Amino acid sequence: MKDTSPILVRVPNWIGDAVMCLPALEAIHRLYPDRPVIVAAKPRVVPVFEHAPYVKDIIEYDDRGRHRGVMGRLRFAGEIKKRGFGLAVLFQNAFDAAFLSFISGIPERVGYGRDLRSPLLTTAIKAGPEIKKRHQIFYYLHIVKALGAKMPPKPPVPRLKISASEERWAENFLKEHGLAKRPLAGAAPGASYGQAKRWPAKAFSHALNAVAKRRKAAILIFGGPDDIADCDAVYTGLDWPERVNLCAKLTLGESMALMAQCAVFITNDSGPMHLAAALGVPTVAVFGSTDAGLTGPTGPSVSVIQKSIDCSPCFKRECRYGHYKCLTEIDADAVADEACGLMKKARKR
Repeated sequence: MKDTSPILVRVPNWIGDAVMCLPALEAIHRLYPDRPVIVAAKPRVVPVFEHAPYVKDIIEYDDRGRHRGVMGRLRFAGEIKKRGFGLAVLFQNAFDAAFLSFISGIPERVGYGRDLRSPLLTTAIKAGPEIKKRHQIFYYLHIVKALGAKMPPKPPVPRLKISASEERWAENFLKEHGLAKRPLAGAAPGASYGQAKRWPAKAFSHALNAVAKRRKAAILIFGGPDDIADCDAVYTGLDWPERVNLCAKLTLGESMALMAQCAVFITNDSGPMHLAAALGVPTVAVFGSTDAGLTGPTGPSVSVIQKSIDCSPCFKRECRYGHYKCLTEIDADAVADEACGLMKKARKR
């Protein structure tokens, strides 16, 4: 008898990681076409999965609200148990994810055997050094490989979709701000990881000014509540009149809808970088302490600019030497040239 029981996938908590797990999520659907794939996600990443055609449903795991504390987790486990899941695939690494799938009574539980989780899993996968040297997209695909999926030779390109209503909202927003029919240069100057991933605001402003003047583009600045200082600094440094600072003023879904309207996107290594690239927006990513080979954007319209120095990539949040040369030595005009080049190529396509 064919197994049609639903599959629960506990997805990552961070936006960039959520985007990078999309190819693995799609691989699960291809592997089990007769079984509905249902995602368990924290509220902040839910919009990443809302329009994925291979996701049947989304369960919000609100560990700061109704699922907070011991009673909240027991409540969540009860909600999961009622769904009759036959398989849990854990992209999220925490002990909490394995524990909840265990006490929910899901018979098959697959994930990395780390953080003391192995006894709670029916298939505990080892994250060996070889997988850690490959792009993060493969980190999630490696879990699906244990279920029988084939590993592609290159990291697949994550794809995000915007609904028709979200597209209309973005178009109306641009009309209200007098920006309709203008090329848009988006920017994400923040990065939650730390200062070693944030290109200086002065350089960001310089590059955006250059792109706006050369391409007659309006500038949209994106960010969350933690990025306000960085976004304000970039906005203050702009001398181009057509600019809007959207930092902490939009939902994630609204941000994605406006990002999709952009002709180019300049960004640090961050969640918005992955969103823009997955939306098919030409994306220029500035990398500092991290390695683009591991977490860089993928796709035909992306470009990474990274300065190779003796101590990079160090993967530190703050520069141990205090000079941040991996970022400060990146030329703003070179970033602007790359952004304009991607815009030109996109128009030809």
